[in-house]
Amino acid sequence: MPNEKVVELKMQQPVHEQPQHSYTLPSQLYLDKTIYEQEKRKIFYNNWHYAGHISQLTKTGDYLTARIADESIFVVRGQDDELRGFYNVCRHRAHQLLEGSGNTRNIVCPYHAWSYALTGELSHARNSEKVPGFDKSEFCLQPVQVDTMCGFVFFNLDPNARSLETQAPGLTQDIQERIPSLDQMKPLDTFSFGPAAMAANWKVVVDNFLECYHCTPAHPDFATLFDMSSYQMETFSNWSRQLAPDIRPQNTAYSLPPDSPNRSGAFWYMWPTTTINFLPGNPYLLVLSIFPLDHERTSFFGHRYGLPHNSSVDAQDHYMNTVLGPEDAALCESVQKGLRSQSYDQGRFIVDPDLSGIAEHAVHQFHRLVLSALEPTG
Repeated sequence: MPNEKVVELKMQQPVHEQPQHSYTLPSQLYLDKTIYEQEKRKIFYNNWHYAGHISQLTKTGDYLTARIADESIFVVRGQDDELRGFYNVCRHRAHQLLEGSGNTRNIVCPYHAWSYALTGELSHARNSEKVPGFDKSEFCLQPVQVDTMCGFVFFNLDPNARSLETQAPGLTQDIQERIPSLDQMKPLDTFSFGPAAMAANWKVVVDNFLECYHCTPAHPDFATLFDMSSYQMETFSNWSRQLAPDIRPQNTAYSLPPDSPNRSGAFWYMWPTTTINFLPGNPYLLVLSIFPLDHERTSFFGHRYGLPHNSSVDAQDHYMNTVLGPEDAALCESVQKGLRSQSYDQGRFIVDPDLSGIAEHAVHQFHRLVLSALEPTG
């Protein structure tokens, strides 16, 4: 894109390689619409994003749709049992092809009835046989990459993207080790965390997820659910994990029966938009994608997972929907307002030498990944 407008990043203080010495990203990166446009191309459109679960795609013709920023895609299982992904756009006049999830023998555009095979080839275009030189092979659906991890389905718009395992080494094994019942868990329903749209830049939302320095003052019930003195935060190549190994059955967040099978909490983040959240109690997993709507609005998309024979997770649902979600949304929206103030530009990370569970080194890692992705090329 030779005519792309590149915004010069202005930083008064460095985002240092060492988190103990680093300042945060400047407010410009959370407010500038042109920077958000760069993020679409340099971050959102060439990384892996959550779409759903393989249990939604078991039969030939099963499909699901997903989005990242302005792009809509769908994943479908073909007659050869392969999963394929395509841009959700008809090659005729750009109408969206599919909505939601379901099953189809072929993909028919609702606008002019162009029909595509499950492999993406254009199989029929009404009256095209009378058009001189019309070649159906020119109008196949545009593919996107598809990969799976722990049964979750991901997509990537970059045709040359590395595999999920290569991009996030060790993440699959870490999740499997900490969720023994993962293979039995299935999506119970879609889940939206907090309001439909938070008035905050997507990076504010990721920043908030990646530290528990704020948990005790801002999430008082959450802080009673775990022994915060044993809370852990660890960073890896392009993912991180928060671990709460010691729960408190007597807490103000939600009730935990003495025989609850899961006695700890674990929360993963994978660059740039995926969070995986395993809560104490009955097996309860939330896989949520932090979904940017524009440069100052963000939402969540994802699924709630549980065991098919034991989906009693009302306590966790109530807490996440009515307490933790609104608390986080209010925090993020307040930060976004503060970022507009002429009195603020950069903050300083609080990172102790032991990289404790309340240190902000995972946010620092995220900020470094953002800057690396936005570096000018060529």
